Amino acid sequence: MEVNVNSETGKLNSVLLGIASDRGKDYLNNPKHAEIAAKGEAPTEEQLIKEVEEFNRILVENGVQVVRPRNISEQGQIFCRDIGFSIGNDFFVCKMKKDNRQAEISAIDGLINSFKTVHYPPKDAFIEGGDIIVWKNHVFVGIGDRTNEVGVNFLKSIIGDKKEVIAFPLRVTNEGKSNILHLDCAFQPVGAKFGIIYKEGFKNVPEPIYDIFGEKNLIEVSQQEMYDMFPNIFSINPEKVVIEKSFERLKKELIKRNIETIEINYGQVSKLGGLLRCSTCPINRDDL
Repeated sequence: MEVNVNSETGKLNSVLLGIASDRGKDYLNNPKHAEIAAKGEAPTEEQLIKEVEEFNRILVENGVQVVRPRNISEQGQIFCRDIGFSIGNDFFVCKMKKDNRQAEISAIDGLINSFKTVHYPPKDAFIEGGDIIVWKNHVFVGIGDRTNEVGVNFLKSIIGDKKEVIAFPLRVTNEGKSNILHLDCAFQPVGAKFGIIYKEGFKNVPEPIYDIFGEKNLIEVSQQEMYDMFPNIFSINPEKVVIEKSFERLKKELIKRNIETIEINYGQVSKLGGLLRCSTCPINRDDL
């Protein structure tokens, strides 16, 4: 299986999709998940499995080769975005901040060993795939609770001569309504030239994003829409995306831009602090 990812929206050929079974202890790894669990509204494993497998069905029906991680007993494995990511023809294995998640990487050892070029971060680096967004000649990186400066410098040392690496400090809080867990909770490209952005999720105005995409091509979302995870949809190709079915305003905005939406129930997964992009790790996309 060849690695090739140079955008977030090029035609998707192959992808790693997480699994929701055999989760074991429910680790509360972020403020949103913790707050929902405290209210007694945490999703059941059955609900999570139903949503993730529906996502799998949609991907397969759209001609995507879907690979799954090996099941690790009593281990959460939905959000495989954070265990690795592809840039160009290189695959990067992540170093995750939460110790309880590190075991997830062993579930894709066979896949990793099949890749030609694989990079591992240094010991003092933290870097997670949710903070990495690839867009043609640029790689946007979020610096916050899950990715540090050492992780950014590691990335620059590997691909800095191929793509421009641009880092953005994120707003990290202890409240689910305002915390930006990863960059893809505040920004993601969509289509051939558009993007979805929650600009208050950045410590400073992310001027490079506005310069590269143009303000008129950015769909700005509110704090509530960020909390609902509007920026965390998933592109099958530039003209087709998978979105949570409750995202009515976003659906209208995408249709206005000639982007087809496939609606899915993914609200239970959202309670864990991630959505559709978080559940995937693209391996091969056509270049835009």
